[in-house]
Amino acid sequence: MPTETTFTDACDSVGDLAPSSDTDLLGTDSTNTEHFVHPDGSADEVRFVRTGTTDDAAAVYAFGGELREAAAQFHWHESAGGDVRVEESADGGDSWSAVDAPREEYGEVSAAWHHATLSTEFSEGVDRCRFVLTAGDEAWSGQLGHVAITYLDDGSTVEPGSTATATPRSTPVPTLTPVEGSADDVVFDHFVETDGTEFVVDGEPAYFSGGNHPQVSRHDGGLPARELLSTWTDLVPGLNVVRVPAFGEGQDNYLQPAPGLFNEAAFRLLDRVIYQFGRLGVRLVMPLANYWDWRGGIPQYLEWAGASEKSAFYTNAEIRSYFRSFVETLLERENTVTGVTYKNDPTIMLWELANEPRAGSADYDTYRQWVESTAEFVKGIDDNHLVSTGMEGFYGPDGPVGADETRYVETHGIDAVDAASYHLYPDAWGLSKDESIEWIRDHTARAHEEIGKPAYCGEFGWAVDRSDDTPDDEELAERNAMYERWYEAMVDTRTNAAMVWDLRNESEYEWTSPWNRHAVYPRDEETVALLENYTQQIRGLADEG
Repeated sequence: MPTETTFTDACDSVGDLAPSSDTDLLGTDSTNTEHFVHPDGSADEVRFVRTGTTDDAAAVYAFGGELREAAAQFHWHESAGGDVRVEESADGGDSWSAVDAPREEYGEVSAAWHHATLSTEFSEGVDRCRFVLTAGDEAWSGQLGHVAITYLDDGSTVEPGSTATATPRSTPVPTLTPVEGSADDVVFDHFVETDGTEFVVDGEPAYFSGGNHPQVSRHDGGLPARELLSTWTDLVPGLNVVRVPAFGEGQDNYLQPAPGLFNEAAFRLLDRVIYQFGRLGVRLVMPLANYWDWRGGIPQYLEWAGASEKSAFYTNAEIRSYFRSFVETLLERENTVTGVTYKNDPTIMLWELANEPRAGSADYDTYRQWVESTAEFVKGIDDNHLVSTGMEGFYGPDGPVGADETRYVETHGIDAVDAASYHLYPDAWGLSKDESIEWIRDHTARAHEEIGKPAYCGEFGWAVDRSDDTPDDEELAERNAMYERWYEAMVDTRTNAAMVWDLRNESEYEWTSPWNRHAVYPRDEETVALLENYTQQIRGLADEG
């Protein structure tokens, strides 16, 4: 006698789907969980999402018996849309029919995300069903979570699917809207180089001013590069550098879902990002890894190798192999839009070994050896581009911030490191306003005078809480006053490049402003005016000699 059984899918792996699913178009999203909730208010930790395409993508479920009913939760962004339909098949998937699946919206709209439950009863004889993510303007809008399917278990051997095991191969490529372009569209003819304490282009001094955007290269819904650039190059004429991640580990829609497994679709999106920046004349600074757990980072490498301390990233042979394999794949990548390998593309200004790599529990000799050997490894593959650390600029035990053993001066003195990187977050580090200005002056001066290399501030920001009771105008005015003092210090010390954290578009305001307190939006008109003014001043340093 068949028994009624309910299968529940947390939607945390496309490997749990039936083989006929569009697994090449689907991935998982576990970001920003505070905006994705169950009806009881608990977080929906992970959802199925399309990756890099707004084409229809089906999640198929097949079991050992007749299907009775199904339920799921669906989330969509009010500005980007997206939909889901439920279909049934009684002939093993040869033909499909849509079924009525009433939707009931629940909970509060969170950062423009809506939530609904949907449920349906299947016809007699149905042996499989599918949820088809469809429509919408963005792949990331329209997310399926917490699927529950009730069926009659007759003891047959049909399984929902087996968990995928990563192998060293590329994942299939989703259908992407074609981009018409070529290397002829890229405006750069020369790489950025160094000459003593200067960045130079074609032998002439060059200074850089711009910002960061950490999600423009995300495969799971980042802002398109064209939209970001067209906005900010109009608002800030002369903006000529943006810092963009060249990493992502551990999720199906990231560059490296598993060790040795590279996502072709994610790489194709990065191809487009590099093309658009080169076409519009904006250089890229690109970190190769992340000390923090955002987008995988060092914690994901540790998990893969079964290690626990972040210091293992600098010493573990297995992790070193995973990381270097990824770096080599990235540098040797041929851009599918331009036909130019990354290592030969002058749009890229500089590679950073990682975003904010701290020594942590590693001693300084271990950390220094990692920096030196990794920088040499990068240059052994790519001798066109500059290399820096991506560090925050801590001096060590005697420095004004913490006691991390990264040692700004000593580490940037390594021959294979071309420029000195530092960041600035006084609110997080406990620096006073005056101390924050001295941080800029001291770091640039020591890079120029003691290390003999260019200095760049790869991130800096002043927090504005747009959700508290303090009027935004007051907090923005305080931030603008500090930005003006910081930029003045950068101009006065001839800091070679400055990148504010971070440049956002208005379309991102609703979902980023509650948590991204350092973001700069086009609506922040006085801040934008400061960026425009000081971008011209910083770039003008090249003409002063």
